Amino acid sequence: MNEEEPRHATSADGTRIAYWCAGHGDPILIVHGLGSTHRAYEPLVEELSKGLMACAMDRRGRGGSGDTLPYALEREFEDVAAVAEQLGRVVLLGYSFGGPAAIEATRDSDAVRGVILFEAWASPLSEIPAEITAGVEHLVSLGRYEDAFNFGDSPEEIDQSRQLPDYAERVSIVHLTPREIHGWERYWQEHPMDDERWGTLDKPVLFLMSDENREGILPPAQQLADHLPQATVRILEGIGHRAYREAPDVLAAAIRPCIESLGEPEPA
Repeated sequence: MNEEEPRHATSADGTRIAYWCAGHGDPILIVHGLGSTHRAYEPLVEELSKGLMACAMDRRGRGGSGDTLPYALEREFEDVAAVAEQLGRVVLLGYSFGGPAAIEATRDSDAVRGVILFEAWASPLSEIPAEITAGVEHLVSLGRYEDAFNFGDSPEEIDQSRQLPDYAERVSIVHLTPREIHGWERYWQEHPMDDERWGTLDKPVLFLMSDENREGILPPAQQLADHLPQATVRILEGIGHRAYREAPDVLAAAIRPCIESLGEPEPA
């Protein structure tokens, strides 16, 4: 990313939330998923910054952002809204576990023009087995962070993870994983996809998914889209869930037309 120094927004509870921007143009803010920071999305930011002001935030508790206890997923909605208010007339990209925070900030903030969700809603893929969560929590309580990070993975998956440039950073924040999983589960229990409140979200929503995961993800995506006034569902060929790192050019090419279709941002 071209901008090395973070900007900061202050959330409703006083927590400072860090974000980084690169490029010029209409703003888009990436709300990252589970077990990562903004650093994981730098390849996607680089692609999006070719014609847009591409920003990525650190969700609370990691990287450059602060944390305030007790944790509640609702505080993350406020965090995203605070950054959006600072950027002004922004499009949000909620990635995986960042989805609820992005879509609720879209509902609550006039600064948000629309939201793009990449595999970021309830589906069979989002149902993490309870024994996995319990195992991670136990290992974290023993201070065995790397074991917790790799818990349940195959040797091949562990080897792949260790090649990540931000592997050490991911391991250091694994203690946040259980609270986010519990928050995610509670969110979808309280707001099922047939909840009438979805019909009040009167901003554009684009559902993006990889063809790699279409079998499990397409049906619930379409179910939720059917309850939204302005929703589009699109499958991207030849990519997987980690497209932000493995195919950022393909993902950026799918995102740009969505932003262009919204027209010029209205003056703040």
